[in-house]
Amino acid sequence: MSITKIPCLYQGAGKENPAYLGGYDLIRPVNDPLNPDYWITSGETTVFDAAANNGTGADLHFYDRLRISKGAEGDCNPTVTLDLEANPLVFSYYPPHSLDVIFVLDVTASMMSGGSRKMALAKRALIQTINLLWQQNKETRVTIVPFARDAYVPGVDRGFSYDYLGTLFTWRRSTTSGNLIGQILGYRNGSFVSSTDMTVYMEQSAPIAASTQLSLYNYYRYYQIQYTDIYNDDGSAKADTVLQEYLSTVYAANPSAYTGNFITAVATSTPLTPSQLPYSMNDSGYENNTILDNMIWAIPYGEDTNTEAGLEEAYILLKTPGFTQSDDILRRAVVLITDGQANRSVNPEYRGVYAKPTSVNSDFLPDTAGEPWKYYLYLRQTLPTLLAEIANRSATSEELVLALQRAYEAALRVKNPSEGNASLFVLGIEIDAQTPGPYTRDDVLNIMRTIASTGSYLREATENGSESPIIEELERLVRDLFVLTGSLQLTIVDTINKALFYYVPGSIKITGWQDGLRLKSVSDSDIIDPADPDYTIYVKPALLPDVSDANIHDDTIVIDLGKVPFPLASPDSRTQIRITYDLANKGSAHGTHLHTNYDERTYVTFLEPNHLVADASDLSYNQPSRLLNFPSPIVACSADFSIKKFVGSSADNVNYKEISISACRNIYYRVVVENYTDTQLTFPLLYDVQGAETIEEALASQNRRILAENLVVPAHSAVEFPFYGKTDCRDTVLSDFAVLETGTTYLYDNASATVIDGTASYTVQYLNCCTGKRIIPDQTVTNVSACICVSACHNIRCIPGFRFVCAKPYHINLCNGENVIRLYYAPRC
Repeated sequence: MSITKIPCLYQGAGKENPAYLGGYDLIRPVNDPLNPDYWITSGETTVFDAAANNGTGADLHFYDRLRISKGAEGDCNPTVTLDLEANPLVFSYYPPHSLDVIFVLDVTASMMSGGSRKMALAKRALIQTINLLWQQNKETRVTIVPFARDAYVPGVDRGFSYDYLGTLFTWRRSTTSGNLIGQILGYRNGSFVSSTDMTVYMEQSAPIAASTQLSLYNYYRYYQIQYTDIYNDDGSAKADTVLQEYLSTVYAANPSAYTGNFITAVATSTPLTPSQLPYSMNDSGYENNTILDNMIWAIPYGEDTNTEAGLEEAYILLKTPGFTQSDDILRRAVVLITDGQANRSVNPEYRGVYAKPTSVNSDFLPDTAGEPWKYYLYLRQTLPTLLAEIANRSATSEELVLALQRAYEAALRVKNPSEGNASLFVLGIEIDAQTPGPYTRDDVLNIMRTIASTGSYLREATENGSESPIIEELERLVRDLFVLTGSLQLTIVDTINKALFYYVPGSIKITGWQDGLRLKSVSDSDIIDPADPDYTIYVKPALLPDVSDANIHDDTIVIDLGKVPFPLASPDSRTQIRITYDLANKGSAHGTHLHTNYDERTYVTFLEPNHLVADASDLSYNQPSRLLNFPSPIVACSADFSIKKFVGSSADNVNYKEISISACRNIYYRVVVENYTDTQLTFPLLYDVQGAETIEEALASQNRRILAENLVVPAHSAVEFPFYGKTDCRDTVLSDFAVLETGTTYLYDNASATVIDGTASYTVQYLNCCTGKRIIPDQTVTNVSACICVSACHNIRCIPGFRFVCAKPYHINLCNGENVIRLYYAPRC
């Protein structure tokens, strides 16, 4: 939208937009936000980035980071709408700082079902992303937390801790049809245990669990992986002595435990087959694998999707003293990688209650049939045995709701600056909703956006054949860790045209969106009724400021939005904010071109940040603010009648809504009632109240000046009531209301005057008390305060040949119109 301020044709005394408003016409030409002309933009932004040019610093240039618009709908009682959109500025770091990154990896069998390569591609993406992190800074440390029915807890020395028996793990062989378990390097074969009897299951599963613990993954360290664990100082890869030793000892002792596993080819130096290569970590095979390639390839699989458990383990790690290198939330990151919605969650009342070799079903039976099992997973009893409950049915709708809710709650702990204090990213791989279930795919995606630190920290990828392959999307997501985003600091000021309208109490509202998520105000409660039009399936982020009538002072709305987009934000973040409020006709609004607001006082001020320290995340907002005026909302109001009140300092010029006037001067008023209809109108009462600051005070006041009773106004005519008063030295602001009662309601208009300390003059006469004739010429004293009391004593003079006798009067009050002091003298004998 081009910014051309056209002086409003309706300016002038008594016009529809009174002269004192200083109005202009900058009218929005379209009402479609998709049309560029809907917006006024901030144009070019120039900021300084100390990290640019390898730390030498440079100015950066951005365009249209802020867009604003304003309109009004309605006639005599319009609704005003202010729209605002903001995008961040993007800075860099020099040198790139080290990070602590926890990858929370979904390793459920669905990542491999039906021959899917999601598991292999996610692992490849993980390898490339870790190398990318080390390209930026070799001091970055990476920890991997796989999760399924529970979290695989990385050991400080090596391997993962996972209670296979306690979680009632479902065993699969490497050659099981539909799930290519053999792609997990060195994962030892299991066999399906069909018994649902707890004792039998434990007896048959115990040796399988013991064998599984000997899988290759338990010999690598996934806790705080460092560059020096994988590479030499010259960048060459270190030899994988872990794999070599494993092959010569554990594998060699029982090769039959690996039937169908890719490690059999590695052990015999046999190239992978064309059908196996897509599931390896490199299309060229394993021969040039690094330690990182092999250890990621060896990460195990699990059953069910307990996202809460994975995020909770990340939280525990973040809270571990000494685990991270920095307290800066931008240097502490959790990356959740998953292919589906959470379908299991931790039972909060029985957290840590796992099955044991001696367990029986009665240990876990709920007190009441159909209630949750007394087990670490939340499962309502629908089947008679716990094993059958876990293995033979999908989660119920209630469990699905709780699973996502608790994953969200765990994410809150991770993100909370006073708790986990980390940025949280989510890579969703072909996310879908479980059916039957309570959610749609969009529901799941939106909830996962709330799990991330900001909605654009969620990225979605598909296995293949799309524009968002897994590897590229994960790298793109992690690249957000390498940059620093800066928001604009915004304040909205909006002044109502109080000559025509008044704000309707309680009507102001703020709504907003950021990165696809609807926002709420800080103090707003969550809406849980699906019938409510403002209900969302997800918990709205509480990022908007509280807005209420407290933001309105003397018809001016001031809203401090803070930093927008609201941190944390990605380079792709976009925030949309809308503020609405209602106005009502005071009584004077009538015409086709009415300004709802005081045009020059309706704007947004914004501060743009500079990045002054190259390797720090602090931004400086110390440069002068910029100002962007909103467009002028124009409405038409065809009223049947109106009441208007004007004020002036002289009887022949009573045409103003506000004036400044000296104390002790006459002040003149004019009240006009106009009938725009074709018929005569009668009004029960017209009165004026002086000294009221609000219309409520005026209506309650008993000190009324009755201007007319049963006022008759002929068709297409106006009736005028002039009157005047006098300002007093005690006056500061005179706010006066004229009220027209219609029989069913009332209209009103007001005018005000600011009383200033004016000046006056007085004359001193020096007279012969015997003759009354002047002894010397009169003395006129000018430019004195009109509000002082003048004493004759200060004006007595020594006159040769005369002596002072008396003064009449001894004191005068200039404000009362007294302006002559007579001093009487007698001739000396």
